[in-house]
Amino acid sequence: MFLSSENIEFFYGHANFFSTRKLHALDEYWSNNRSHPTHQQIHEIIQNHLIQRGEKNLNQVRSYQIRKLERSYLISNPMGRFSANIIRLITKLLISKKLIKI
Repeated sequence: MFLSSENIEFFYGHANFFSTRKLHALDEYWSNNRSHPTHQQIHEIIQNHLIQRGEKNLNQVRSYQIRKLERSYLISNPMGRFSANIIRLITKLLISKKLIKI
């Protein structure tokens, strides 16, 4: 079911020769198409090579994007919406009094 130690060494040694772009493509492929423990091992080897090269693997990129979205939702809290409505109301009043031109 799993890769033998010889196969792991073979694949690990040959993965060094792949370009970074190719490793990213393989990382995306194996993250979507792993259905067997062997596929999981191959995917882990590819992720290790990307990390060794200083690149971010697909899981790291996705978690960064999720954290970024969570931070943007924190800004959109009820107090932030309340202050935005106050600013909008003041701006409308100033425009209606012709103190501000648009």
